[in-house]
Amino acid sequence: MEELKRYKDKIDALLFSFLTEEKERAKPTGKYNVQVHSLISDFCLRGGKRIRPILLIEAYKLVGGKDIDEVMKASLSIELLENFLLIHDDIIDRDEIRRGGPSFHKMAEQLTGDNHFGLSTAIIGGDMLSALAIQPILKTNLKNKERAISEFINAELSCFYGELLDMILEKEKDTKEEDFFRMIDLKTASYTTIAPLVIGAILGEANDEQIETLRTYGKLLGQAFQITDDILGVFGDAKRLGKPVDSDIKEGKKTLLIIYALNNTKNEDKNFLKSCLGNSDLTPEDLIKVREILKSSGALTYSKNKAKEIVESAKATLKNNFTNASFLIEIADFIIERSV
Repeated sequence: MEELKRYKDKIDALLFSFLTEEKERAKPTGKYNVQVHSLISDFCLRGGKRIRPILLIEAYKLVGGKDIDEVMKASLSIELLENFLLIHDDIIDRDEIRRGGPSFHKMAEQLTGDNHFGLSTAIIGGDMLSALAIQPILKTNLKNKERAISEFINAELSCFYGELLDMILEKEKDTKEEDFFRMIDLKTASYTTIAPLVIGAILGEANDEQIETLRTYGKLLGQAFQITDDILGVFGDAKRLGKPVDSDIKEGKKTLLIIYALNNTKNEDKNFLKSCLGNSDLTPEDLIKVREILKSSGALTYSKNKAKEIVESAKATLKNNFTNASFLIEIADFIIERSV
């Protein structure tokens, strides 16, 4: 989508200015904090499609919001939150690559060569971003900021609950499809799609019916987003994704692909799949066989169809309640058709 590129360039410029200003403000606290701010800037500006802030801006416009310059500034809050969560998520998942470069804790490790220092600094860096994330909304002159911030905090807390549930499901022997959807509603949809849309609508002074419509759309969109992300996490191109395509298997993630395959394979394939989940020594040959099982079991087709079905429900929700939601309808299709 060409419009995504135009938005991204503007958001990146605002993000650069915000982070540069915050790094300047940190100078009196010492050079080490300035170094961490430099790492934060490098990490945040390295890549990302900026879908979350774009959703916030489009929801604001959809409900009649007019001050686009101010809402673009406010949209940085959800992007800063995303980066905070990625920094901590990479620690939890032991991921060393993010957006084609080192994850934050590996960047920080390079400062001293000490692994624990890198992890500790990444926790602090993430905490800094968490504290900064609320500032862009607070600094605008838009109305309903208190309600928007309440929504922001609730989304952040929901994501924490979902992250813990994700970790627990990795250890569970039997995971049901409803467990997966409960987890991604909390971990992914909460801040990836629901919060941006609802916050944008709140700042645009939407009525309760409009807000709830966008909340429902956001929940469905978030589900389709995560299913697609999980498919790309196994079948995508590592260079385009900017991260390894075996990490979900090595971490033992209970994705919809895995849940369906475990419930629809013969014992030999099921036992092999189980032996690969959580195996940090997974070989390229193992990954090839895992992919074959995910295809032959019908898991890949099922997951793709489920994402499409959910997106159609999401689009119908918008069409039934808004007459001018063409961008959000297009982005729903983009979510499941993307290759990165």
